[in-house]
Amino acid sequence: MYVLWGGGAPFKVSGNGTRTLLDSRGQKVELLGIAGHIIYEVKHDAKWVENDTKLAWVSTCDEPSWADECLRKFRASPRAKQEPLVPLKQLADAEHIYDARSKQVHFKRLQQDTGI
Repeated sequence: MYVLWGGGAPFKVSGNGTRTLLDSRGQKVELLGIAGHIIYEVKHDAKWVENDTKLAWVSTCDEPSWADECLRKFRASPRAKQEPLVPLKQLADAEHIYDARSKQVHFKRLQQDTGI
């Protein structure tokens, strides 16, 4: 969804938070493409909700606190403008963001936690 390089925390919201944050050096951290729209739809559209679709944040990283801050500050954007923006952090059913050295570790723990 996004890649963190550069200055790190603290991050500032640019605009409404649906596309861009600024790191401590003022460098842009951008949410990729229409990721915010897709994430919002998965958690709100009936075709996904009726099927009990789950969403998880899974990442191996050196700075989990940076990822957490970005997930709290980036906003998922609905297509209908009258609906409120929602922090990405609130939309996940599970979260595994830490230095695991392997995605396999994340997915094994995610499976244990969720039963999926």
